[in-house]
Amino acid sequence: MPTQSEPRPRGEWTAKSDAPKRSVFGNYRADDFCSSGRESAPSEQSRLTSAVTSDQATLQSAIDLAVARSFLHRFLAKAYEDPTPESWNWLCAPRTRQSIAAASSACGISPLPDLIFQPGEYQSFHDAYIATFGHAARGGCPKNEIEYGDIKADPLFQPHRLADLAAFYRAFGLEVTQDAGERQDHICLELEFLCVLAAKEAYAVEHQLDADQLAQCRDAQKNFLREHLGRWTPAFTRRLAAATSEPTLRALAEFTRAFIESECARFGVKPGSEELALRPVDEAADRMCDSCGINQLPPGALAMESST
Repeated sequence: MPTQSEPRPRGEWTAKSDAPKRSVFGNYRADDFCSSGRESAPSEQSRLTSAVTSDQATLQSAIDLAVARSFLHRFLAKAYEDPTPESWNWLCAPRTRQSIAAASSACGISPLPDLIFQPGEYQSFHDAYIATFGHAARGGCPKNEIEYGDIKADPLFQPHRLADLAAFYRAFGLEVTQDAGERQDHICLELEFLCVLAAKEAYAVEHQLDADQLAQCRDAQKNFLREHLGRWTPAFTRRLAAATSEPTLRALAEFTRAFIESECARFGVKPGSEELALRPVDEAADRMCDSCGINQLPPGALAMESST
């Protein structure tokens, strides 16, 4: 399947191209699959026409669902980035909110409350974000996967996890941009990876690609949820909701948990425990990571080294 963004799927839930164009994966353009807009709903006549055969309706529903899921993954990736006025304006835009509502409905989850992500609340959100997450990976509510889980039984837990994530990204030809500024296990990268896979699924369904290609894409989503994002997100969102009283961050935590749980249910994956503890600070393991150089590598370095 192509790595560059593919032609936009057509249907009840479709995307426009006025979204932020930047992706943490430098060789993927998200403009066709995540947007702040929603095409107008089809007329009743077009609904009747599209429902002439059940096969066509089922096919279109599968495309619409995959595009909706891709949008929500991309939205959450943007929401968890370090906040800027530009990103805040997109998150608050009326058309973004319309897309969230439409995509949430397609995915069978409740949309975000109307009173959050308001244009005038940027500074309060920014201050709460910094207070909650700080500027380091370690903290009370880390946004990095490898901070979650007891690693005493496996001193190579961290490098193995990072290498596995790099392998997932590399398998689909994705290269993390040098200016991404985060490790492979950051929640924004993991969310955007699933955004890409859901977009590829929509493309594969619409263009009737080989069944093996579609199965590979869906299997990758299932495995990634089971081994990575679905494993630690419940614990992350529980900590986030408990760590702040800022309304938007708390609502974002609840929405993220509901969406990731729905994704896990969709692929038959059991979500990780909300009680998953933060890994203990293991100075010996940290020194081992320092000695192997993983902590000093820029994002994507593992993938680039493995491919040479």
